[in-house]
Amino acid sequence: MRLHTAALTATTLLGPAATAGVTIFASSVESFDQGRLRDSSHIDIVRSNPLNALNAPQMTYDMNYVSLGWRGSIVLSFGGLITEQVTVWETSINPPPGHYEMADIYVGYGDSAANADWWYAGSVDSRFDGQPISLDGASSLAGRDTFSYVRVTDATPDTSASMDGFDVDGVGATYAPPPFTPVPVPAPAGAALLGLGGLAAGRRSRNVR
Repeated sequence: MRLHTAALTATTLLGPAATAGVTIFASSVESFDQGRLRDSSHIDIVRSNPLNALNAPQMTYDMNYVSLGWRGSIVLSFGGLITEQVTVWETSINPPPGHYEMADIYVGYGDSAANADWWYAGSVDSRFDGQPISLDGASSLAGRDTFSYVRVTDATPDTSASMDGFDVDGVGATYAPPPFTPVPVPAPAGAALLGLGGLAAGRRSRNVR
């Protein structure tokens, strides 16, 4: 399963050289494995649309997020490689006492999400929403500093009052532009003609005795 959004990202709006270090947001859902409520019942359909995890977070009371469910997960891609850090927004606004949600974050690299290699990047807690996660540790383990995918897996502890696990409102990451390869620029036509003229003059001078 791969779902896309039509929204433009920074990579669409700007050239690669201009977007180095810019935060881009998830633009495709590669897979979604929703868990259930803590009591094993199904999650409401309004909380079950994985496309709500795409683009910038709205951070409002509206149902514009997706609930992962107990130990559920979602895999997202960004239309390009990412590096440096990942930020996940859960968007719990004024939660009741004892209600908090956590998730484990992994980054992956491969030709597809199905066969990607994965490395643990860190954990997020809804009580500290929107805190960026450095990818330095994952990069050290992976031996590379760019990645293709982010996987968010519910890790809400049993001590929480949450019923539906971690909610994903948006995921951002630092864009890694492709390497810049200079393209040889041909000599201007005038310079080329000047060179030919000089060559012809040299030939004439050699013919004069």
